[in-house]
Amino acid sequence: MIKYILILFFASSLSVASAQSTDALYKTARTFMMKGEPDSAITYYNALLKVDPDNIDALNDYCYLLIIEKKYDKAISLGKELVAKPKAIEQSYQTLGMAYKSNNSFAEAETLYKQGLKKFPESGVLYNEYGELFAMQNKLSDAIIQWEAGIKADPNYSNNYYNATMYYCKVKIDLFWAIQYGEIFLNLESYTAHSALIKVKLFDAYKKIFTGDALDKLAINPNLNEFQKAWFTNVALASCVTKGGIDADILGALRTRFILNWFNAKQNEKTPFHLFDQQQYLLKNGLFDAYNQWIFGEAANPQYYQMWANTHARELNLYQSFQQSKLYKQPSGEYYK
Repeated sequence: MIKYILILFFASSLSVASAQSTDALYKTARTFMMKGEPDSAITYYNALLKVDPDNIDALNDYCYLLIIEKKYDKAISLGKELVAKPKAIEQSYQTLGMAYKSNNSFAEAETLYKQGLKKFPESGVLYNEYGELFAMQNKLSDAIIQWEAGIKADPNYSNNYYNATMYYCKVKIDLFWAIQYGEIFLNLESYTAHSALIKVKLFDAYKKIFTGDALDKLAINPNLNEFQKAWFTNVALASCVTKGGIDADILGALRTRFILNWFNAKQNEKTPFHLFDQQQYLLKNGLFDAYNQWIFGEAANPQYYQMWANTHARELNLYQSFQQSKLYKQPSGEYYK
């Protein structure tokens, strides 16, 4: 009996040691990859995969490294093995798709994304990659279909909002959706090069709406849905503040009136939209002005914004603390496109 217990003990110890060794190899390989030392990373991934050949995370990383090294044929070969494994994840399809796109194998990439979305029908990542595949081929009308599908299926994946916003600003001008998607994007992804660009696009979209009779023309479009009609109605009610032009302060006043009108009319019950709930919360808690300046200040007037930030440091700090402590989440089911 004692001998049997000792055998079990040693077997258990060897198993734990093996697991620790695998974890250590993966950690070391990933560290080298993040440091930009692919040769060292590949050495450790090879060692790990000899011990654990079905390690999905290691295979994904290895395939990505091969793409970085422009070894596309090897990356594609490994990626095919990867997506064929029962435990393949969304990232597996994403990585193989990157290899196909890097190799200009567009037909193969399209087939892959279709397969991936059958397995992961709510994958914002794969919808975004599929859309970008079409964009690479200048098939932008097909690309926006995928980005919109990604927003509907996975409303908290930011890249679909970014690409859709850019599309509605540059390709098929739709100021309404550029404004909604742009601001949601900023709440999901707040401090990147993309967010800085979207702030500019968002300010420009508001300026265009209040140029000449653009608002009146947009508001009478017969194709507007209930959500859009309500938005334009409430914006029109608040638009008296824009007579002297548009800047961050005027947009703050406009948007404050809009939110008050929206909730007083109980439009939030007819077409709930979390972005407007967030704005109401910020208004009630004295954070909306800082939020509004954070979005529009630099895009409207960098010098004025810097002066505002210097004299309103407390308000800006309070908003940024809120922003960092409460992750924005866009609920599913609030898709009105």
